Amino acid sequence: MVVLEEFEAKTGGRLDALDVTDEVRGVVAAAGVRAGSVLVFSPHTTCTVMIARPGGGMIAALDAAMNAIAPADGYYAHDDLAIRTENLVDEEPANAWAHIVHVFMGKASETIPVADGELVLGEGQRALLVELDRSRERRYCVQVLGD
Repeated sequence: MVVLEEFEAKTGGRLDALDVTDEVRGVVAAAGVRAGSVLVFSPHTTCTVMIARPGGGMIAALDAAMNAIAPADGYYAHDDLAIRTENLVDEEPANAWAHIVHVFMGKASETIPVADGELVLGEGQRALLVELDRSRERRYCVQVLGD
């Protein structure tokens, strides 16, 4: 069996971590899958999905680590609209940092095993949709595979 559901969420801005675990559990329960896996996917290049223990300390540590790799106030050609001419949108944001951080820290998806109809997560682990850019409407997909 394969079930796919899509959700929308409004993020609060850079490094806002939305806990989507309950929605993921709901899709698994509605599908009636007892054994298999569930994929949580973000179709955005400046938003990531991760399995982590949420909390302010985790976000602060993530912010510090990512700023060591790619300083938020650094120069990025992607943000220099005097030289960048492709892939422009109306009101183009300065968001190179978000794209770079996505490459280093993020993934577009996470897969979680399902056993006995439940997500197999460690103590304190949650499925998080993490915004790397500014506050905006986002989509994420939950796909359950199994029997």
